[in-house]
Amino acid sequence: MKKRSKYITPEHYVVVNQDGEVFTGLKGGYFEYSHDWSKAKPLDISSTYYLMRVKGNELIKENEL
Repeated sequence: MKKRSKYITPEHYVVVNQDGEVFTGLKGGYFEYSHDWSKAKPLDISSTYYLMRVKGNELIKENEL
């Protein structure tokens, strides 16, 4: 009998800039941020590469919000 591996839900992160605003998406090719945390766009860790190159940005796990 083959053993099934458990499905592990991937962790998602919210990107916060140095002004305390959350990443909400792209607009016209530029990162867009908002003070409204309910508009935050949760991302997989592999999707945060370019956002994390911006000085002052931080990651927060979605389940810690």
